[in-house]
Parts: sequence; structure tokens; C-alpha cells
Amino acid sequence: MTALQNFTHTFKKTIYPLTALFAGTIFMCCGYASLGSTLALRLTLMNTPTTLSGIILALYYLGTVIATFSAAKFINKIGHIRSFAIFAALLAIFVSGHALSPNLVYWSLLRLGEGYAIGGTTMCLESWINTRATNSNRGTIIAVYMVTSYLGSSIGQLFLNVPDPTGMMVFVLIAMLFSCALIPVSLTALPAPAIETVKSMDFRKAYKISPVGFIACIASGILVGTFYMLGTIYATKIGLDIRSVSLFMFFGVIGGLLAQFPIGRLSDLTDRRYVLVGISVVLAVLAPLVHFMALYGGWALICSVILLGSGVFTLYPIAVSHVNDLISDDERIQASGMLILTQNIGLVIGPVAVAAGMNLFGPSFFVVSFVIIPLLFVAFTVSQIKRKPDIAYVSNTPTQMQPSAPANASTYTELASGDKK
Repeated sequence: MTALQNFTHTFKKTIYPLTALFAGTIFMCCGYASLGSTLALRLTLMNTPTTLSGIILALYYLGTVIATFSAAKFINKIGHIRSFAIFAALLAIFVSGHALSPNLVYWSLLRLGEGYAIGGTTMCLESWINTRATNSNRGTIIAVYMVTSYLGSSIGQLFLNVPDPTGMMVFVLIAMLFSCALIPVSLTALPAPAIETVKSMDFRKAYKISPVGFIACIASGILVGTFYMLGTIYATKIGLDIRSVSLFMFFGVIGGLLAQFPIGRLSDLTDRRYVLVGISVVLAVLAPLVHFMALYGGWALICSVILLGSGVFTLYPIAVSHVNDLISDDERIQASGMLILTQNIGLVIGPVAVAAGMNLFGPSFFVVSFVIIPLLFVAFTVSQIKRKPDIAYVSNTPTQMQPSAPANASTYTELASGDKK
């Protein structure tokens, strides 16, 4: 009973005030996931070459890369709430544009614009949420944020089943979802971060702060981009029907959703680098099962894809938590942009490189990529842990909502009066 009371108290104090941001996240991710899968399926039905489909879909992530260089200044100038509203409105406009023409060049430009807008909304949400977290609860808060993300994403995959004889209805529904995201964020009573000074950050500084977090974001981008952009194509190529393709994508995201809270909580209690290594090892071991079990359909498909998703979708939030443990509030917007940028380097590389591999070696290369990337990341992270077994953490900053509670990781060192002891 005491444990339940403690959990309820923690939830009310740390999670409840952020519900408006989490609600906006659900709508955004529902529209984002539905749009990616819908476009991938439409390109396949249009007999677009796999490599070209990968390039068109990956332009979305190139747009988010561009956003990381300019959106931070925009957010700092007019504030988080108004910036979020503008970016969400742009998304609704771009998505509606897909219904006007199937021209591939035109779709490429729309994907670029959609990427820019979603990059801006993500920077607003992630930097805002991280200013409300402490080092001892950041993994849990980010886990809840990712749960809402993947809940929205999983629901979005089901839009593939919407009857759409005109080819316009799905795009209209997705535009409506992005518009709905404006409502809770615009009505929130939660104060936006009041950051008077902003510190710059580039690749060199981001890598120096956390080599493991930096590389984890790239690895996560490759895996997440491959799953989202090529998962539908892979499932279609191995002979699954539309219903099974929808289940493949839906339960992959559900796997990520289910794993967020336990892994996020675990990362609050130990060195997050070890958690990243554990996730990667499990992913590399389990990924080959997907190719064989998916062919059986039913529960075999569902269970295998849940396992795949639980590994793929937990790398990024742990990496984000790890990096934010090491910085102060005046670095969070720029750091958010850099983390999105590094992940999106992977999101651009992943679909293009894996699509080329699928053309050369067949659809099974999709699964092979989920073995190669995690093993490379494990080798890198282990070498970094050997070089620097202890990490210096930054203390809590004024905009955080509550005093810190020490975590149970005794090996950590601190800067000033850091949280993890």
C-alpha cells in the first residue's frame, strides 16, 4: 500500500502537471505515424522503386535536420506555446497538400516541409518537458512522454484500414489530428520555460558532453527510421496481406510503448549507459526471430514484433535522459535540437541504406540491419565505459518542479550537488 501511495504521490507531483503536453504529443504522433505508413503504402501501390521510396520518405527527416539549425532561435524569440501552434498549423497544411496530386517531386517537397514542422514541435515539447524534470526522475518522465508518443503512433498505424476510395480521406483525418494537438497545448496553465540566456551547442560540444548519448541517438535514428519507413514495405515484400502489415506496424510500436516505463525507471536507478548496452544486446539477439516468426502470422507475428519494438524504441529516450543529466536549463533547447539532429542523421541514413540493401540482398536485409547496428553500438559504448567509468552530473536547475531525490547509483560522481548519488 505504501508503494502504491508513493507512486500516486509521485504521479500527481511530476506527471499530472504535464498532461497537456502529453495529450498534444499523442495527437502529433498519431498523425505522424499514420502519415508515414500511408505514404509508404501508397508509394508501393504506385510501383515506385524501393530505393526511390526510401529517398522520398527520408526527406521528412532531412526537414527535421534543417529545423534543428533554425527552430531554436524561433522558439527563443516567440516562446514555446506560440511556436508549437505555428509548427502544428504548417503540418496540417502540408499533409492536406498530398491529396491534391500524386506527383513524386511534389510529394518530396511536402515531406521536406513536414519534417521541418515536426522537428520544431518536437524541440518545443522535449525541451519544455526536460526543464520540468530532475536527474532522479528524468528517465520516468521521459518514459511517460515516450509512452504517449508510441500510444499515438500505434493508433496511427490503424488508419491504414480506413476505407478511402477517393484517396483523400486519410490525409484529411491526419490534418485534423495535427490541428487537434493545438488545443491542449494552447490551453495549458503550465508556464513555458523562462530562459533568459541560451548557450550554443554544436556537434563537437554535444559529442564531448556525452559520446554514448550522441552515438545512441544516431543508432536509434537508423533503427527507428528503418522500421517506420521500410517496415510496411518489408512486410509487403515477404507476402503479408494488408491486415497483417497493419498488425506488424501496430504491435511494433506497442512493444516500444510497453517497454518505456520499466526501462525508464530502471535507468533512473543505475548508469543509463549500461541500460543502453543491455537493450542493444537483447535487440541483436532477438531480431533474427522476426523474419521467421512473422511468416507464421497471428500470435507469432505479434510477439516477435513486440520484442523488436521494445528494443528499437527505447534507445532514444534513454539517450535523451542521459544527455540531459549532464546539462543545465540554458542548454536544453539547443541540446534538444542537437539530439534531434543526431537522431535524424540516422533517420536519413537508415531508410536509404537499408532500402539499398533490400534491393541487393532481398527483404531479409531489413532484419539484418537490426543486428548489425546494435552490435556496433555495444562495441563503442563498452569502449567508452572502460575509458570513463564514472560520470560528472550537473545539479538541478531553478525551473525544475521539485527538489531532487537521490537515486541508488553509488558509483556516480557529481558537479556541485548533483542528483544521482
